[in-house]
Amino acid sequence: MIVTFEPNSPVVGHVWFDPSDSLLHVEISGIDRSIPLNQIPDEDFESSTPIIGFGTGCQGTVVVCRHQDGQETWFPVDMWLPEGFSQV
Repeated sequence: MIVTFEPNSPVVGHVWFDPSDSLLHVEISGIDRSIPLNQIPDEDFESSTPIIGFGTGCQGTVVVCRHQDGQETWFPVDMWLPEGFSQV
């Protein structure tokens, strides 16, 4: 995947998963945005092992899913913007 950074790219301040509703939340510019983690296709993840944690990378421009086997899956923050994530 090719990643480019623009000066006006959205930046995540905090990321968390809420197991009560299965939503993966991010805080962007003080606004809580979320997407259903179970709606992200399995093939989009770098590993099929369980996710053990979440964080940010590349100065907050990606959300990082940390897997049990040490692999990481990176998702662009744009997924949490309006029209950024579409369920197929």
